[in-house]
Amino acid sequence: MYLSFLKSVKNKELEFITAPKIAKELHIGPTQITKDFSYINIIGKTKIGYETSTLISVIEDFLGYHISIKAFLVGIGNLGMAIIKYNKFNQEGLEIIAGFDIEPENIGRVINDIKIFNIDKFKEKFNETPVDIGIISVPTNQSQNIANTMIECGIKAIWNFSEIPISAPDNIIIENTSIDSGLAIIKWQLNKNKPLIYKNRIL
Repeated sequence: MYLSFLKSVKNKELEFITAPKIAKELHIGPTQITKDFSYINIIGKTKIGYETSTLISVIEDFLGYHISIKAFLVGIGNLGMAIIKYNKFNQEGLEIIAGFDIEPENIGRVINDIKIFNIDKFKEKFNETPVDIGIISVPTNQSQNIANTMIECGIKAIWNFSEIPISAPDNIIIENTSIDSGLAIIKWQLNKNKPLIYKNRIL
């Protein structure tokens, strides 16, 4: 979040920026911002703030932004298609080099210069070109099996977009990103103070 904001500031040719300014734009307390930046050894100048380009450079290094990482994507439905077409991943050092699916109409297609293979070819393709990240965009009832296959092959991190979190050994990095859960939380927040209507009865 800091990185995206600072890059937009740099595009406006703002050479320095203060913690209160960042706090106002990102709705974060300035003390938290100061703590976050000091954690990665960035100290601002009194009454001047932080040099924008230096902040960007240090945060990118801290996040491993310039390290190129390869990934396989499993599941070429609507969400998988959106992921595979999202060009900003390459800018951020993530290269999806192959996609996998079970639907005959998808197998053999080339989408955004990425070829789609039958899921049966996953282990074979991994042995040819090992990757660090597996991205899962399949229905819930398939996600754990796909994750198990990835782990057996030697993938170190899994980015899971299915509705249910997956389980994995402690040495595997798991990032569960559920759009459905996010929407459910938003809807709950919107409606938590409204009376609950159940089968035409107000509870």
